[in-house]
Amino acid sequence: MKALSNMSRLQVSSDYLLLLIKVYEAKGKEFYYDDLFQRDKDIFKNKVIETNAFYLGKILKFNFTEPRLKHLSKKKLVPKNKQEALFLNIKKALHNIQNYPKEFEVLANEFDDLAKLLGKDVESAKFKTIDQKKDGTLFSNGNKINGRNELEELVKLYLKQEKTKQYELIQLIANFYVDYIHLEPFTLYNDIISYIILYAFLVKDFAVFKYVSFFESFYNVFDSYIQALNQANYYYSTGYPNVDLLQRLIVDILWSSYEKMNDFVRSYSFEKKLNKGDSIESTIRNGKEIFTKEDIRLAHPTVSKITIDRTLKRLKDEGLIQPLGKGRSSKWQRIDERKRRGGQQLDIFYFTEDV
Repeated sequence: MKALSNMSRLQVSSDYLLLLIKVYEAKGKEFYYDDLFQRDKDIFKNKVIETNAFYLGKILKFNFTEPRLKHLSKKKLVPKNKQEALFLNIKKALHNIQNYPKEFEVLANEFDDLAKLLGKDVESAKFKTIDQKKDGTLFSNGNKINGRNELEELVKLYLKQEKTKQYELIQLIANFYVDYIHLEPFTLYNDIISYIILYAFLVKDFAVFKYVSFFESFYNVFDSYIQALNQANYYYSTGYPNVDLLQRLIVDILWSSYEKMNDFVRSYSFEKKLNKGDSIESTIRNGKEIFTKEDIRLAHPTVSKITIDRTLKRLKDEGLIQPLGKGRSSKWQRIDERKRRGGQQLDIFYFTEDV
């Protein structure tokens, strides 16, 4: 517990402080998000759960294909093996956090319950018990170090530091996280638990992650995360772990998420004023020439599948687009104005450019 117990070592750079101020300014707008997205909040919640599960699955490098990972993330499927059962348990944990973000408490029992959930129908995780010699001599009576006791001490220290109100929340979370990584209190799933608990800490106080996927951003900077963790680990034994990079990484994720949220708020507000079909048409007219139905779904997460299908059919009948292939993997092509002929569907090879 060398990180949390030595918080007085921390220093904050000016650029980090400025970015942190911007994050908290953006956080102040969260009440507006809840009001704006009230009508579609369940759609956003389910979308974020799917995306979080998918990218956390990629981080953990499960031994199944990416298409299978996508299906498991999106649908209620029966697991074929223990790896899939573990992934579905992870998805359940993310679902619980997304549904009740404010209910997360920093308690040893919370960690224990998560470990039990992860091990359901897979392999049970228990608190570690380690024998330790009292004074290092061969015949001395040893003490047993219990993972639960160690975790309870860490939790107690976190709550004590939080109560002082001397430290900013991200600092507390980052230092707790590094201590937990070194503690490894369970026999299994310590890495998975650390990722999920980090997310639970953040979504409880930063509501942007109700609408934007944390694990998508985390996956995109995972190499930087490993570097940040290595830096903290290098100095850990000295009692002065350097968590600067980890703190900065978390704040960077928060800021990029708020920026993404702001962009989405603008498009969502505009879309609310439009007919949804017209909004999809605008996306198609101004987007890529070749696109998939999934591209449209990602651009318009609150629009139903039926509305998307109906709009694509209308635009096809009007000659604005044409299908390329059939089935789930089929794509669509926008037809340039000069190639359109009175709404007639065109073959992909019908027109050729002069060369």
